Amino acid sequence: MLILTGVGTPGLLKRALDVHVRGFMAKDAPPDRLADGIRRVAEGERVIDSELAIAAMRPPEAPLTPRELDVIGAAADGASIGEIAASLYLSEGTVRNYLSKTTAKLGARGRIDAIRIARESGWI
Repeated sequence: MLILTGVGTPGLLKRALDVHVRGFMAKDAPPDRLADGIRRVAEGERVIDSELAIAAMRPPEAPLTPRELDVIGAAADGASIGEIAASLYLSEGTVRNYLSKTTAKLGARGRIDAIRIARESGWI
């Protein structure tokens, strides 16, 4: 299967690869490249738009501050609120605030989900 897309985002490319799509190209690619891509996929090759592949290799930019990354990284390592506070020279209330802010910024359901999002995005 070959997907021609007008919205070629790295996330869409990843989802396409997860379902074993053989080709993924921008629909506004030059006609000769599209024809070549169709032929190659029909022959069993995998064809991925090079610009999308390069973009997919770069992790998305973190919406978190360096300090928020420190806190969520320590939480991901299994540190308690008290341990995080002591290691980063913060109060426990400040650590809780950072974790709450991080969860909200990432649109996560909770701390564990925020950690998962940060890990999968390559930020921690």
